[in-house]
Amino acid sequence: MKPFEKLSEEKQARIMNASISEFAEKDYETASMNTVVNLAGISKGSLFNYFKTKSVLYDYIYTLALGEVKSYLRKVRDETAQLPFNERLSKIVDSGVIFITERPRLARIYFRLVYSGDSPNRKIIVKELHTMSEEYLGNIIQDAMDRNELDSSINKAQSVFFLDAVLNRFLKEYHEAIENGNHQYFDRKEWVKGITNFFTKGFS
Repeated sequence: MKPFEKLSEEKQARIMNASISEFAEKDYETASMNTVVNLAGISKGSLFNYFKTKSVLYDYIYTLALGEVKSYLRKVRDETAQLPFNERLSKIVDSGVIFITERPRLARIYFRLVYSGDSPNRKIIVKELHTMSEEYLGNIIQDAMDRNELDSSINKAQSVFFLDAVLNRFLKEYHEAIENGNHQYFDRKEWVKGITNFFTKGFS
């Protein structure tokens, strides 16, 4: 067991909270371990005993966040398994909105990671995220094809790419609108409906 994992749950939570706040507020280069120390109320020596470098701490935060995302996605996938494709897709899109609304700091870290180049191990992390998305969306599209809800001749890889790109862009814009106090720009129900219709009916 690593030193950090031997700490009480309360102290672990304090350190993680402080770390998430710092990486959410600043890009990787300007994020400060000193600020994490002050926010968590621990000594600098203690923090470096748990995490040798800022990069190690960032990787830990990323792994923690990814685990939370995976758990959330699995729950949505399982709860919607019996729904028709259009209803299932609508629930998935809406669940993305709910996730970034309820976890704005993790959303900020995620979007900075995906759309900027300053994070350590970015290429590896983005590749892992793409693999996760391909598997998740690919399985959902395959289920719909197996149930004859989608044409079995469609290119699944392209379909996943398009859907992933639209979802990422939409959620990023929605998150920024919330951050800037302009969430009224997006009618959540209308946008979820619009994205669902686009991928089930096209422009026709």
